[in-house]
Amino acid sequence: MAHDAVPFRYGQYLVTDEELASWTVVRSAEGEILAVSGPCPNCGHVTRQDVEESVVAFGQSGLAAAAAPTERMTRICECACGVDHQGAAAQPVMSCGNWWLFTIALDANATAPVRAATDASLLPALRAVQEVTATEESTLRSSAEKWIAAVTALVGLFGLAGVVVGKDAFTGLSACARGFAGGAALVAAGCAAAAIVWAYKAAYGWPEIVDLGNDQLLTRWFSSRRTHLQTAVGQLRKGVMWALISLGALLVAIGCIWFWPRSSPDGPLVEVTRRDDSKVCGTLLDSKTDRGLRIRRPNGVVETVSAASLGPVENVSSCDA
Repeated sequence: MAHDAVPFRYGQYLVTDEELASWTVVRSAEGEILAVSGPCPNCGHVTRQDVEESVVAFGQSGLAAAAAPTERMTRICECACGVDHQGAAAQPVMSCGNWWLFTIALDANATAPVRAATDASLLPALRAVQEVTATEESTLRSSAEKWIAAVTALVGLFGLAGVVVGKDAFTGLSACARGFAGGAALVAAGCAAAAIVWAYKAAYGWPEIVDLGNDQLLTRWFSSRRTHLQTAVGQLRKGVMWALISLGALLVAIGCIWFWPRSSPDGPLVEVTRRDDSKVCGTLLDSKTDRGLRIRRPNGVVETVSAASLGPVENVSSCDA
């Protein structure tokens, strides 16, 4: 059957070394593998498959010491010949639909740079690579957008802590109460930040570059990806724990401010001028009679200014020594 007459059919093609003998590897100037190209073993039309040597992975560590490299890199190739294989009576399909496994020799001087793959057990890992490669950009963008909400929540928490331990909230509190309330508010803010970090790490992980330059690295990455769910459960548990600690510390801070005994606030600072032009400056106290003002000077002496000698009374910010 002529190659042009091959109908579209999606499925795996069991390729042989002979059918990939004319395939070539496209490399960058630095020797990095970029793609493979050659005739499709099913339809015969020239096709090309881009090759990713790394992916952006979420939730797995890609910075551990690399395993000893092997001599090959296995990937999936899907026909993308650009020729219509559906027929004139239907919507054009620019591919014969077949896919196959192939290996690339890591040695640039290899006599057979592209060969048929023999290890079918790598197929689940290779499908996972395709999935990550197809969604890594949108996942990264989505994660970044959600981090904006997390940062906003963190800033709002600091704002709430500032309201709780604001200057007016401390009025009349002893130094001990202020220490308890302020320390508890700081603990609440720190624990809330830890809760956000652990929760987001469980949901998305840290984006890292994972080396997939050979089959051994691919297998190790796929194994770590499969165990990520168990790690994420522990991270989420830590996030909930830190959130509860933050809530408890915030309640301690609020309790100190609301229920700790307060001393009576001092009255306003005033300066009284007598009719003989002498002045008395200090804190205005409650009067025991209606015939004068009681003023406590900065040295602690309480003086009463009688109504008969009372002149102008002014609020001041400080008293001269």
